[in-house]
Amino acid sequence: MSAVRTTLWLIAALGAGMMIAGALSARAPEFNSVHMYWYMGRASGVAAYGMLFASVVLGLAVSSRVFDGLLVRPWVFEMHQFLSVYVVLAMLFHALIMLPDPYAQFKIWELLLGFTSPYRPLAVGAGAIVLYGSAIVTLSFYIKGRLGQKAWRLIHYATFGLFVLALVHGVTAGTDSGERWAQLSYLSTGLAVLFFTFFRILAARSVARAEKPRPAPAVEAVPAAGG
Repeated sequence: MSAVRTTLWLIAALGAGMMIAGALSARAPEFNSVHMYWYMGRASGVAAYGMLFASVVLGLAVSSRVFDGLLVRPWVFEMHQFLSVYVVLAMLFHALIMLPDPYAQFKIWELLLGFTSPYRPLAVGAGAIVLYGSAIVTLSFYIKGRLGQKAWRLIHYATFGLFVLALVHGVTAGTDSGERWAQLSYLSTGLAVLFFTFFRILAARSVARAEKPRPAPAVEAVPAAGG
């Protein structure tokens, strides 16, 4: 899987470079728009949400084996881990690109703490929780041996809550939430995660029933000879 990992990191580096280049080019006079940073923040927020959705679905696919026969499970897990890293990078870009916006005039602590933001503090605070929670989940991939399987699973179960908060953040903080495409996107991704979650629960119950030891059949007593 080393070749796959290398390819994924090259894609991540290319994507990060493109985002940084976009941020730098926005400073040039020919791209100097009053709302340029706001547009870039909105676009990167949508991208981060989409990647978070894909990461959650792939994580559920690994545990429930829903894509077995269609995709190779090690590849699915590799993509799940890769996306978790890239989601954090996209979230950081989404937050920090708002700093030079002349309209919003955010301070860095307002973005990173969220609840101190003058712009929809609860919604921005939910986004900050998703950022830090996603960073913890991503870190857990690399210290799994120290955490242990049980703690690692508990941390990854928190991804469901992070996805819900990301959905709330997008709906309540996004200026595109009133658009039809945004509403359909939030509805479809929310229903998809709900579906895969129920599928995961049913798959776990099915495995538990299959592994449950069956009681030995009762043996009738054989009457003694001459009885």
